[in-house]
Amino acid sequence: MRPRVKGGLLLLLAFVLGVAAGASGYAVYRARVGWWGAPQGAARLQEFVLRRLTRELDLRPEQRQQVEAILREAGDQFARLRGEMRPRFHEIRDRTRERIQTLLDPDQKIRFEALMDLWDRERGHRGSPVAKQATTPSKSP
Repeated sequence: MRPRVKGGLLLLLAFVLGVAAGASGYAVYRARVGWWGAPQGAARLQEFVLRRLTRELDLRPEQRQQVEAILREAGDQFARLRGEMRPRFHEIRDRTRERIQTLLDPDQKIRFEALMDLWDRERGHRGSPVAKQATTPSKSP
């Protein structure tokens, strides 16, 4: 086999092994910590826990149904708790942003507002009314 072909095959093999290692690492990450993420993953978390408990504890069908109901109820409670806490988190976030803005010059404030809007969009937030009021100049009639 020619050295050039051999080198190309070795490069291809290294690439394939790198992809496989990356995919394996990502799978391990998701299995260990990835499901603790956002609330939209709550159903996936419940399903993951249910599958794991069923496998590890060898749950009988009636036990599995009861555990599933318990997990669903807990998920509903967590969702309500997040809903109750969300306004407080937004207050703290908005107050923090306002304090940072007091330190910035006008050009930095414009860039800061754009950055905060981008971060809010990336996280799926529409932005808080408090933050919008603080950054929008008031108009007098």
